[in-house]
Amino acid sequence: MREIGILTEIKGDVAVVSVDKKEECAGCGLCLFKDNAGKTEFYAKNTVGAKIGDNVIVERAESGKFLGTILAFFIPLLLIGVAVLINYLFIKSEIWILVLSVIFVAAWYFVLSFIDKKLNKVGAFNSRIVAILSPENSDTKE
Repeated sequence: MREIGILTEIKGDVAVVSVDKKEECAGCGLCLFKDNAGKTEFYAKNTVGAKIGDNVIVERAESGKFLGTILAFFIPLLLIGVAVLINYLFIKSEIWILVLSVIFVAAWYFVLSFIDKKLNKVGAFNSRIVAILSPENSDTKE
């Protein structure tokens, strides 16, 4: 997915890019727009040497969206199901469903923090600036 944004901050080889919300953003969720927000900011590798204030084209990998959904939402739901199954087969006390669910999900998010670091190193979820727009092309929508 490609977006046009404005580079607002530079931290080493990583840039903070501000992007305007579009109609199709409502169903996507990749950019994490807050409710009623017209803009969002995210990090992107500054591979073209853009400077603060430049209008840039940012490319975001679509492949990471599905994997991210699986890792962040599906596996915790699966772990809650495992907690229910363990309780049903062995413990048979309703409070332990909650206790086991919280323990399993907390442990998963702890493990997920390490997985996220590994995935960021290989670029699975990274965004990158692919072009700097000249001022006369900055109104172009992708």
